[in-house]
Amino acid sequence: MTEISETIPKIIEDEKQDRVYHVRVILFNDEVNTFPHVESCLMKICFKSKKEAKRIAMEAHSEGKATCYQGSLEECETVADKLATEKLTVSIES
Repeated sequence: MTEISETIPKIIEDEKQDRVYHVRVILFNDEVNTFPHVESCLMKICFKSKKEAKRIAMEAHSEGKATCYQGSLEECETVADKLATEKLTVSIES
């Protein structure tokens, strides 16, 4: 019984956090940018590790798009603007 009572508050907290940060920056695949450039931007602008940046770049390449950042609307707008300045194709979704 103890395990269930400890798990439920964690699940509720995770759901609250998902609702707070429901805005996402979506990275789209394009034929212009190289993998190293995209990965570098994801590491520098989105604060991703090299491994995570590679995963996101590959997902965008193979699936056509990938979530590269999740946060408040203001944070996502800032991140999207910086990525667009680097000539990456992005949008904001909520």
